[in-house]
Amino acid sequence: MGTVFTNQMIASRQFEGDGARDEFPFDFDVFDSSDVAISLDGKTVETGFHVALGRSGTGAGSPAARGAARGAGGIVKFETAPASGVRVDIVRSLRLRRLSSYDAMSVPRGDAIDRDLDFVTVAIGDIDRALSGALHLDAADRDQASAKLPAIAPGRVLIWNDEGDGLVNGPDAGDIANVAGNATLAQAAANRAEAADARSQTALASFGRDHAGAMLDLDFRSGNALSWEDERRQPVIDTPLNRIMDIRETGALVRLSNGARVTLPDASIARNGVRYRLFNGDGTQVDIAAASGDVIAPVHGGAEGGIYPLPIRGDMVDVVCDGITGGRWFACPVRESGPVVKLLRTASQGIPAGGAFLIEWDQVVEDSHGLYDAASHGLTGMAPGFYHIDVGVSFPVTSEAVMTTLSLERFNGTDWNIHLQSNDITATGSGANHSLRLGGVVRIAPGGASGLRIRLRHSDDVTRMIAASDLLSWWHLHRIGG
Repeated sequence: MGTVFTNQMIASRQFEGDGARDEFPFDFDVFDSSDVAISLDGKTVETGFHVALGRSGTGAGSPAARGAARGAGGIVKFETAPASGVRVDIVRSLRLRRLSSYDAMSVPRGDAIDRDLDFVTVAIGDIDRALSGALHLDAADRDQASAKLPAIAPGRVLIWNDEGDGLVNGPDAGDIANVAGNATLAQAAANRAEAADARSQTALASFGRDHAGAMLDLDFRSGNALSWEDERRQPVIDTPLNRIMDIRETGALVRLSNGARVTLPDASIARNGVRYRLFNGDGTQVDIAAASGDVIAPVHGGAEGGIYPLPIRGDMVDVVCDGITGGRWFACPVRESGPVVKLLRTASQGIPAGGAFLIEWDQVVEDSHGLYDAASHGLTGMAPGFYHIDVGVSFPVTSEAVMTTLSLERFNGTDWNIHLQSNDITATGSGANHSLRLGGVVRIAPGGASGLRIRLRHSDDVTRMIAASDLLSWWHLHRIGG
């Protein structure tokens, strides 16, 4: 008898059921029908099928016993055909046993010894095949480490020890989750610290500029130094009688009284941007006159003239020299300051990811000048002058912090351009809101179309919603002068 297992490298077959086929052949040899294991979709089944071997079951057999219809090893016939798509696995699984028994007085038969050697060969081959699918050390590490498992500790992961020569029990799922949570908190804290550092740097630079100006102002055009005297960091000049202003008094706060008159110098490029704040201090009418040949142009639409009266006590006006465009003094009445428009959001609004979107405002609480334009989601037709803007946009916080950019766009008659911008990182959590803020002073120049609107961008890859709150999302605009 020949060795029948020499070239058998595969001891399993896999099929897919179609709901009709009930016979599946296999071409590997076994010693008994009980050496065939059947599983459906990975689950071992013990009943519902019959195994017919192509050989006699002892490793020997005639060529006729290996008919093509039955396969070289045998055939598995199911009582009910496996359903369509079900994976059918036929695997050799030898039971540990002896096939022959020898005593001291008998002479072993050659076919019995051959059959026993076949069984041993097959068993060793199946063990080798099983070991090839098991975890094993790299050849270079076999003499350096041990793969012996530590004592069982439920829920723990296996890790290499500090020496790298053995396995030990590591952290459990709770420890890993805590580490991941702490890492998230640490990243969020780092983001907030970075944002706070940027804000502190900006505040420090602003503090340095403001407080340096509070003590000393250098006018390089005239070669004079002026020290600030009042809470507005401006030198106060009392003018009980007629006074001709001088360029050395740049930025002066002038109190007019007893029917006084102040005369402004010629408007010129050298004086461009020079500003005086003038107010009536005692109730008698006081006048502001431009130098010969100059005209004062009120930015609020009043008639141009060489004399600008302040008839009522407390009347204030800012006069600003525009020496580049027009060469005139512009009068900006401070008494007309106050709320220009106040808007609140009363419904949520989705701000998609991947771009900057205009914020719509659905309720105009106060619009003293009729400037709000729903079509552009902003303000149009604004009078020249300086405006203080305060914007708040409420974002519900989530488990992910995102970068946000809140921008104020100004219309110059042709295009919208970014004028003010605020950047922030939202907080993380749930059940709360984060208010994004933008504030500052914007100038609307004389002549041409004018307008303001708010645009928002965020770094999340999904839509974020502005909260439906009339307390946490707002747009306030006040006119503060020229």
